[in-house]
Amino acid sequence: MDVEKNTEAIGSLKISQDVVGSIARFATLEIDGIESVATGNIGVKSLITKTNYAKAVKIELADDVVNVEISVIVKHGYKIPDVAGSVQQNVKNSIQNMTGLTVAKVDVIIAGITIVPEEQKVAE
Repeated sequence: MDVEKNTEAIGSLKISQDVVGSIARFATLEIDGIESVATGNIGVKSLITKTNYAKAVKIELADDVVNVEISVIVKHGYKIPDVAGSVQQNVKNSIQNMTGLTVAKVDVIIAGITIVPEEQKVAE
């Protein structure tokens, strides 16, 4: 679904869900403590049907309102509630500033944390 914005008599502007999803992904990766945006386990069924059931960023657009769901991998040693809160705020601000759309909610799913290799544990 695309959101169409009227830009007076000149024409119209359409913002696709993919663009909003890209903004959300980049805003998430800016946060200290985020290792990556998780793609999840795609599985055999999606390989056969070519459908990605474990999308990392899900965007719902209705009129000029956006709902975001994003799955992330958090770096070991960071406080998950703090990192998730920073992701929510940065994603919301980035989407609203770049598109003019209203962000109703940003749901953050912690899909995992990075594992510290044994040699790093000894060095610490």
